[in-house]
Amino acid sequence: MKKSCIKKTRYRRQAYNGSKQTSFLPEPEFNPKIPKKNTLPWIALSIMLQGKKTTHRSFDDKTESWRLAAVIHKLRKDFGWVIEEEDVNQHTKKKPRRRTISRYFLAPNTIRKFKENGGAL
Repeated sequence: MKKSCIKKTRYRRQAYNGSKQTSFLPEPEFNPKIPKKNTLPWIALSIMLQGKKTTHRSFDDKTESWRLAAVIHKLRKDFGWVIEEEDVNQHTKKKPRRRTISRYFLAPNTIRKFKENGGAL
């Protein structure tokens, strides 16, 4: 399918513009759990609580684990963390030369709430 043939739907425009739907429901109570120390979820969380963004490559360099997506899923589902992600273009030596990868991070208000609640790793 040619790129020019792709119809820009409302969803695509909203996703492209970064807009989110406003919720009329009250925000759920902030009560995420901390994973066990020195586990992969704990390492990923400690990186993001410092305000850093992490990608598969940077996580692999630190932990020698290529399972970042599984770790993020576990932090979201089992531990209750709201983790943001953004897609970025990554240049590679192999074909295809350009790949889209995810960069994971915690929103600043999530980090602030964690610190206000006396959170420490």
